[in-house]
Amino acid sequence: MGKASYDSTQEKLHFAIREKDTLEGELKELEQVLIRDNVGMDDSLVDSQGFPRADIDVYAIRSARVKIIALGNDLKQVMSRIELLLHELHSQKKPEVKIDNNRPFAVVNAVAPDSPALEAGLEKGDKIIRFGEINYSNHESLQAVGRLVASNEGKTLILLVERNDNSDGGSTTITLKLTPKGGWGGRGLLGCHILPL
Repeated sequence: MGKASYDSTQEKLHFAIREKDTLEGELKELEQVLIRDNVGMDDSLVDSQGFPRADIDVYAIRSARVKIIALGNDLKQVMSRIELLLHELHSQKKPEVKIDNNRPFAVVNAVAPDSPALEAGLEKGDKIIRFGEINYSNHESLQAVGRLVASNEGKTLILLVERNDNSDGGSTTITLKLTPKGGWGGRGLLGCHILPL
């Protein structure tokens, strides 16, 4: 179902709900006419001699009763319409766009000797699936990784990487612990170069 069709059904539903609220408001007002004279929908409006009762406004009550029946029927129709529209809307529900967060978003292009990355076991060619809480959906062209590393110096980050298995051409997923730190003898806090996939 297209978005236009979904929006159009939603609009119809909002309109029907407004209509229902209006009808219910009108019905309440008309019921007040009956309550005021302490008369129900079926109470007699004539006295024992067959004359219109003098203690009530017979014309107002008759008129209110007729309108209550008509509005009640209208309300039934609106409620049925609302039910149908809700079903329609449910069947048109746009499918959630699922982002595969187990999909690698970066590849390790180089690992410096004696670096925190090497110490963690990271190798050239490793594809990064998760870097701390960063994954395919939120890496922001790797800018998020830079921010995460800078704010976690000296703290251990958990990495999930996909590594090609040279023996059979498949790949395995490995969990590594990487602690960004300076003063290891090279540039940066990791000592590796990663590229977006």
